[in-house]
Amino acid sequence: MKHITYLLLLKSFSLFLFLLLMYPHFGYSLNRAPESTIENQTSVEVTIYNKNFALIREKRNMTFLPEKKQEILFQDVPIQIEPSTVFVDFGDEEIFIEEQKFEYNLITTEKLLEYYVGQEIKILEKNRKTGETKIIQAKLLSFVNNQAIYQINGQVYLEYPGTVIVPEIPKQFTARPMLRWLLENSKGKATKKVATVSYLTRGINWKSDYILHLDAEETLADLISWVTIENQSGALFEKAKIKLVAGDVQRIKEGPSKIIRRMRLAESAAAEQPSFQEEALSEYHLYTLLKPSTLKDQQTTQIPFIQAHSIPIKKEYVFLGRGDYRRRYDFLESPKSVNVYLKFENEEQQNLGLPLPQGAIKVYKKSRTETLEFIGEDFLSHTPKGASVRIKIGKAFDVTGAQKQMEWEKIGARIYESSWQVTFKNSKKDKVTIRVIEPIGGDWKILSSSHPYNRLEARKIEFSVTVPANGEEILTYRIRVEF
Repeated sequence: MKHITYLLLLKSFSLFLFLLLMYPHFGYSLNRAPESTIENQTSVEVTIYNKNFALIREKRNMTFLPEKKQEILFQDVPIQIEPSTVFVDFGDEEIFIEEQKFEYNLITTEKLLEYYVGQEIKILEKNRKTGETKIIQAKLLSFVNNQAIYQINGQVYLEYPGTVIVPEIPKQFTARPMLRWLLENSKGKATKKVATVSYLTRGINWKSDYILHLDAEETLADLISWVTIENQSGALFEKAKIKLVAGDVQRIKEGPSKIIRRMRLAESAAAEQPSFQEEALSEYHLYTLLKPSTLKDQQTTQIPFIQAHSIPIKKEYVFLGRGDYRRRYDFLESPKSVNVYLKFENEEQQNLGLPLPQGAIKVYKKSRTETLEFIGEDFLSHTPKGASVRIKIGKAFDVTGAQKQMEWEKIGARIYESSWQVTFKNSKKDKVTIRVIEPIGGDWKILSSSHPYNRLEARKIEFSVTVPANGEEILTYRIRVEF
């Protein structure tokens, strides 16, 4: 009888070895689901929007088991991933996702201590004088605001020196964020495929910064631009193909709840140009970095962007008027400095002609001793090709204007007439031309003016006043306004 039992056991063991050799994944359900990590990645593309999010598109080599139902842990995803935006393409219809879970309950000291409140733990205690260590039993009574309270040998300790030892890592915690996929392998065969996975993630942003170098005569300038990329998504993107989208892309607060299982994204090839290639993308502009770059988590990366030389520059002096013609003013306005702007055209014949993304622009001027000195900064809005660029660099120290109401009269129920005088003084050694811009409400008509004027728009008028070097010039005009 014992001999027969021994033979049956031997045959069972032989059958088990046979199945294990023929089917390497036999018994898989007893083990942890296989993982797909960044080590399996063959390529990654990162398209960054200047709204603190990015589209990630990566390809990974993946191995699937000979089981119709199976799990895969898709590791090394950003902690700020938007799970509802995941697109997966396995290349055919044999394998598809039935369910996806995003696991992001990461292991931390605080979370572990909160979990073990009310349970028995151990504390490794070390004698500072002798170096001897011992392990004591303790009960964790409370852990609030990083303050632990223990019960040891019937006494309560508000704090206790030593290293806390917990029995194990609870199953609900994970070392890093991941997607857990429940897959269906329709043919039930072991296979290897290249999977394309795309998703949106927050925590990645980009901005452009500009530096404008003026020459000593303030007639020509060089424009240098940098792109700054900040990655705070919680993931590494190694040797990524980077694209930047400039424009105001609309997003809603909550994305769709369903996972889109398949989506093929078009490949794009970059032409050989310095740093970036630019192209139109619907109502936005897409800039592709021509060299791969690695974006580490919690890292700032700067890349040269636009460089243009010998751009013709025009300096403008602008005086903004009062704009209220329904009131009587019985006081004299103190002289105020005139605003100073630099203007250039974003055109090819001006050595530019590229869509300029928004960003801060700092202006430096070359002094007579050939050193660059900072003279002001402004914010550049999204500027299309062919548009004018105006940069406010500050206020003129030597050019001032003072506005004074000379007469005011109400000649109807809602009709007013007033006369004005604006006195400009120029202490510079060169003459200056000032654009005097007056905002005007209601319907208006200039009755008289000492200087030429131009209607900029329905409620804005512009005078042009040239002030001689070390001199003075007075603008006078009379206006009728009906509200």
